[in-house]
This record gives sequence, structure tokens and C-alpha cells, in this order.
Amino acid sequence: MSACAMLTYNNVTPAAWAAIVAEAAKMNITINGDGGSASAQGFTVQWNYDRAAQTLSLQCVDSPFFVSCSLINAHLNDAVERCLATHQIAMTSMVTPA
Repeated sequence: MSACAMLTYNNVTPAAWAAIVAEAAKMNITINGDGGSASAQGFTVQWNYDRAAQTLSLQCVDSPFFVSCSLINAHLNDAVERCLATHQIAMTSMVTPA
């Protein structure tokens, strides 16, 4: 399957990033640094956490053909948003109106 749409989050503090890393471990995804990729159970995800900007980009780049990107991204988004909510982080708009 081709790559799913990239998910991007802002206001990701180092504490929230640590929570996201711990949540990924529960899904058998080992995150060894601020950027990279990992595979588990037929899924491959890539991520980049920019500590200075406090942004996280996350993307499933490979998955079994029978699992839709909408389902994958919903699962990833729910996991990340749970971690952000635990740290009382509110997302802000990343698109500047024209």
C-alpha cells in the first residue's frame, strides 16, 4: 500500500513526546530518537519530532493492503491526542488564513 497522509501536531512538549514514545511502545513500535522509522506487524511508520518548534510529523508509509489509511490515521491520531490531552495540550491552527 502507498503511504498515508502525514499527520502533524504542534505544541508537543518534551513531556508529551515522552508519553507518545511510551504509547508507541504499547503498539510494538520502538521509537529510538526524534526522527526515524520503525515497523511492526506489517505497518511501517515514520516520525520527526522537532524539539525547538515543538512539532511532530507522523506518517504510516506501509501497511497491509486490507487496512485503509483512514483507519490507520484515526488510530494514530487517537493515540497522539490522548497523550496530548494527558498533558493538557491544546492544538492550535497551523494554517495561516490568507
